[in-house]
Amino acid sequence: MRFDYIFAKAFLVLAIFFTAAFAEGKFMQILTPKQNHLQTELTLNIVLEVDKKRVDTIKIRTPLEDISIDIKSKKKTECKNIELRFGENRVDIRAYKESVLVAQEVRDVYVSSELYHQFRYPPKKYSHTYFHNQEGEKLCAKCHDMSVNEVENVAFKDITKSNCYGCHKSINKEKYAHAPSANWLCTSCHKESKENLSKYLTKEPAYASCFECHEESKETWSSAKYRHEPLDYGRCDKCHNPHSSAYPMFIRKEVNLICLECHKDKHIGQNFACSGANEGDLCTECHTPHASNQPFFLKKRSKRAPR
Repeated sequence: MRFDYIFAKAFLVLAIFFTAAFAEGKFMQILTPKQNHLQTELTLNIVLEVDKKRVDTIKIRTPLEDISIDIKSKKKTECKNIELRFGENRVDIRAYKESVLVAQEVRDVYVSSELYHQFRYPPKKYSHTYFHNQEGEKLCAKCHDMSVNEVENVAFKDITKSNCYGCHKSINKEKYAHAPSANWLCTSCHKESKENLSKYLTKEPAYASCFECHEESKETWSSAKYRHEPLDYGRCDKCHNPHSSAYPMFIRKEVNLICLECHKDKHIGQNFACSGANEGDLCTECHTPHASNQPFFLKKRSKRAPR
């Protein structure tokens, strides 16, 4: 009985010690993201502060992948870029020492989308948190140059020399990359400001930035009789990814699938209400997605109005 008592007491002391250590962040502390973080990109930077004497491995589990990081560097912080899915993502981060779990934290992250209706309105617990402010950048300034080293309108000969590249390189992983993003001219759209919320917020609505380059399109579309709702509300980024995409013109998914996200009534069972779409044509064969002088955004006058 005496041995059982001593063992139980020792176990309790160790439990209290580890609980206190976890609470104080002695083994591992997640610097970013904060809990219940809301964002629109499908990639996320995780920044950890780790006690290298007490931790030799970090394991990250997401809905899409399991990642293992061997702690070898002498730096106090560890950074990792991970892939997410639209909607809710639970990111489970665990610290180990010689295969023994010594710390664990979880972050719930929501990726919203204007295009996909089911992901447009996140649960109320999620909110935007921003990294590029004085408090956030201090965390990484010891190892990273947090200044902008772009020359206005001059592309990098070596894009890896951009100070933004190291943390954000995954935004250009798709086949088609938007010119400002492909050339790492980030401040073409993410203007530097003194906002305490974030130094690099983009203009709202999105077309405030888009039309700085696409002036000719602005003139053409604004003079048209009919303007498509996403354009009229300035939401170019609803259908286009401003960084990169697997589809031409940086659209977020295949043309007809984008259209059907809003025009669900045009999809009847396995068929489309439009005969052309049933034959394999794209909606944009007949309709312009931006603006037109013809009803239903037709590219030219038609004797037969679409249903």
